[in-house]
Amino acid sequence: MEQWSSDIWVAIVVAFIVGVIIGVIILRATNGNIKKQHLLEKELRKIKASQEEQKSQLEKHFQGSVNLLSTLAEDYKKLYAHLAQGSQTLLPEETNHKIKFFNLEDEKINEITKEKPKDYSEGSSGLLKS
Repeated sequence: MEQWSSDIWVAIVVAFIVGVIIGVIILRATNGNIKKQHLLEKELRKIKASQEEQKSQLEKHFQGSVNLLSTLAEDYKKLYAHLAQGSQTLLPEETNHKIKFFNLEDEKINEITKEKPKDYSEGSSGLLKS
């Protein structure tokens, strides 16, 4: 074999490197698995965003429910106080003692209305955590 010059060796090495780079680019462009992987990653990000939005909506809904229930409890307390006062002032003394519903003490009323429901929890329960 003839002696190859350094220019030929450089050309061979450069051609090899360019060929490898072009081969990798073509392989990645035509390989369906990589396209599928990118699509799956995109879909996963979309689902996670949707899940976070739903979690946020649930927390807002339950916070609103808590606020409404506390308002309802206060309204019941006011209604009870109104009915108790009316029964004491409007009904005769002997009838007033017969109605046991209105004979609860104010401390007992406050205790009943301030208790949280047994299924009430502070904050998120963690059911929707990822």
